[in-house]
Amino acid sequence: MYIVSFKYIYTTVIGSITTYPSFHIVYSIFNIYLTMLNEEYSNKTEKRKTSKKSTYEKKMKTKKCNCRSGCSKRSCYCNKSNRGCDSSCGCGSSCQNLFNHLDYFFGEDSKCSAHPCFVDWLVKNVKTADGLQNIDREALHQKIMNCGRFSELSDDEDFQKWSKKWNRIEANEKLSHIQKFFRMLLSDDATEHYYSFCNDDLAEDDCDWHCTICKTCRDWREWHCDGCNKCAYGTTLPCQRCERKDQMFSFW
Repeated sequence: MYIVSFKYIYTTVIGSITTYPSFHIVYSIFNIYLTMLNEEYSNKTEKRKTSKKSTYEKKMKTKKCNCRSGCSKRSCYCNKSNRGCDSSCGCGSSCQNLFNHLDYFFGEDSKCSAHPCFVDWLVKNVKTADGLQNIDREALHQKIMNCGRFSELSDDEDFQKWSKKWNRIEANEKLSHIQKFFRMLLSDDATEHYYSFCNDDLAEDDCDWHCTICKTCRDWREWHCDGCNKCAYGTTLPCQRCERKDQMFSFW
């Protein structure tokens, strides 16, 4: 990874203008710089979205719950960490961790985990695994299809295939196809779009993200400030409250 300073570019460009008064040379230098900057920005944006999550998940995997009350409360370490329990936990067959039963949405053969926005919505609306049954999957599916930006999916190749089958679906295939729809928009392996319960609308994965600390969807230009523990606007600007800068963009 490399970072080119404005001073270096400025000096190089001015030197080029003085030595070679050709516009094409100057243009080429700036074009190279913009390409480098764009790659740097893309890498840092992706890192900003995933670094906190990967560090968090790595830490969570080292600790297991030992519940005796069925993991039905947020006091359960695994439940609180927004993940399911496994055989290494001490809860046993009485486990009611709702994150162990996401096959209700994603299908029995799926290994999907829920998108962070979907996770927070589930935690807010469901207390136990049994509570998942109270969510009407067809109504949820219809709600997503009726959202304002749903037409944006018309250019998505995966959705085109899904929609083509949906238009001629047999009754006995309907549920499994709805679950595929949920895997596309509600799972952590979502396509270029995901459904934002915060905004009741579609969101673009490259332009929006869900802050798991503030528990709300944010614009890509926002970042979570560890100084004041709130999201701040402007990835290249210091936090408006505590003036701390996003470390991912500290090269500006």
